[in-house]
Amino acid sequence: MPFKNLKKSIKKHVKAMLNDVKYGDESRKPLAYTPTYSTEVSVNFTFPIDITKDSFRDTSSFPKLSREILINLFKSIGVLFVPEITLYYLKEKTPFEIFENFCITFGADGDRNVDVHRLNKVIGYLQKMDALREKKVFNSKDIYTALANEDFEKADKLIEKRMM
Repeated sequence: MPFKNLKKSIKKHVKAMLNDVKYGDESRKPLAYTPTYSTEVSVNFTFPIDITKDSFRDTSSFPKLSREILINLFKSIGVLFVPEITLYYLKEKTPFEIFENFCITFGADGDRNVDVHRLNKVIGYLQKMDALREKKVFNSKDIYTALANEDFEKADKLIEKRMM
């Protein structure tokens, strides 16, 4: 058991060191969070390493379709709200790329196993943060980084600091 905990701890620290979180900005007000109306039980899953994304390439020509695909991807795993940042990135990437990146960044361990309960928890923090960003735009990168590193205590402190 101690070796397993050590291995998990090392993976977490390596992820924290290598994780250059590309989320967060200081120049816009957040979009609304879209509920998924998921009735699915939250299902943890593993992302395969070699995924062909060619079938999703053409969705960028159809913004409403891209949005629906993204909503349904989150809904299918039991996520309750689509993170607003993922909707924002639909301008730049395909729904599957956005979904995969968000899930790996905020919900996966080193073996690409995604914990959906953690994703829902992260999204809850993001909703609190974005409620504050509605009133006053601020750079949110440090909060995203804390959440990506599973440092919920630090994320709480950063959010509380912004409330003052």
